Amino acid sequence: MKKQTFSGEDVTIVVCAYKECEYLEESILSVINQSVKTRVVISTSTPNDFINRLAEKYHLEVWINPDGGHAKDYNFAIQRTSTPVCIMAHQDDLMHTDFVKKSLEAINDSDRPIIAFTDYKEMHGTTIDKADSQMVRIKRFLLWPMKIKWLSNTVFGKRLCQCLGDPITHPSVTYIKSEMPEDCFREQYQSAMDWDLWERLSKQPGRFVYVDEVLFFHRMHEQTATAKLIENSGRRSEEDYELLCRFWAKWIARIIMKFYKKAQTFY
Repeated sequence: MKKQTFSGEDVTIVVCAYKECEYLEESILSVINQSVKTRVVISTSTPNDFINRLAEKYHLEVWINPDGGHAKDYNFAIQRTSTPVCIMAHQDDLMHTDFVKKSLEAINDSDRPIIAFTDYKEMHGTTIDKADSQMVRIKRFLLWPMKIKWLSNTVFGKRLCQCLGDPITHPSVTYIKSEMPEDCFREQYQSAMDWDLWERLSKQPGRFVYVDEVLFFHRMHEQTATAKLIENSGRRSEEDYELLCRFWAKWIARIIMKFYKKAQTFY
């Protein structure tokens, strides 16, 4: 199969902004300072003067989603994108300068890529953690099948890396739009909407492209969407159990959930 030849002109990075985030400008700078230049826009369902001022400062178009919501905001961003490749940057997080460059290199070296994603580190405040958290180490371990190129192109390999939890960090993902379903992120899921998507994508032909380099920095603080969703532990557990049941018999999924709940405390 002929490999892709995507360049920066084929990529739109959508900076997903919500209300007035103190880290938004830093996130925008990490996006516009990429070594491979792309189209960059801001998408929001909460338009305000703060976002508009930053958009004007950096000459960025603002897309306004009139029907906001967690899943709806991500679907709006990816559906509005006109280029064949989409990256959704979170307002709290930072990209390494070569995030786009190395993601595209890996995609272009793959036959029928579906998504690409990178390794990452956590950061607190403005400081990148020197030692990886237990959660980062667990995710890295679960992704070992994606390091084997032939395995990452099989349904078995793509499901093997997800069968004990979701190891793919949503903001590190590059999406090939032609491979995405019409309903990318489904509204019935709050905490597991990305895992739900990866599970569905795992069953279609094509490759999950893992860039085994730290190219993304995930900021941990109490206002992140992940932190807020973990507070609603009952809903999160229900969704995680449902996802595990797609890989295992219910009795096995219940056993795995006992360990999965403990893993959530590492966030």
